[in-house]
Amino acid sequence: MEKQEHERFRDSIGTVTKEGKRSWIYPKKPSGTLYKYRKYISYFLLAFLVAAPFIKINGNQFLMFNILERRFNIFGFPFWPQDFYLFVIIMLLGVIFIALFTVAFGRIFCGWICPQTIFMEMVFRRIEYWIEGDRGKQIRLNKQAWNAKKIRKKGIKWS
Repeated sequence: MEKQEHERFRDSIGTVTKEGKRSWIYPKKPSGTLYKYRKYISYFLLAFLVAAPFIKINGNQFLMFNILERRFNIFGFPFWPQDFYLFVIIMLLGVIFIALFTVAFGRIFCGWICPQTIFMEMVFRRIEYWIEGDRGKQIRLNKQAWNAKKIRKKGIKWS
């Protein structure tokens, strides 16, 4: 049975050219009202991720994973090696909650509060835009020959 014309896209990978070379993706710099709210939420979560080890509740750190002393504080509650079964149960419940939440509200989690997305979009990609510019400037920079300007920009970005 011959494939329909509208299903030919399934025969190739979108990030590989017909010659087998990598086809780079250059994301456009986002903007808009929802992106503004997303930035505020991301900044709050980034601040929380940085500050969480320094927050204390009842004399215990909010988050602490001390492998050498075998002591773990999660949300201010200390866990010792003999409490490991409780820790495992709590972590399993957490994974189940995240899985169910992702099934029901996956785009909200992945786009707004996932730590990987927050670091990629609100830290690394913003640094990339700051150094190399928006989509068009990145395309032009990658097409130009290697010179001092390109080496400097790529070196700063990669470092």
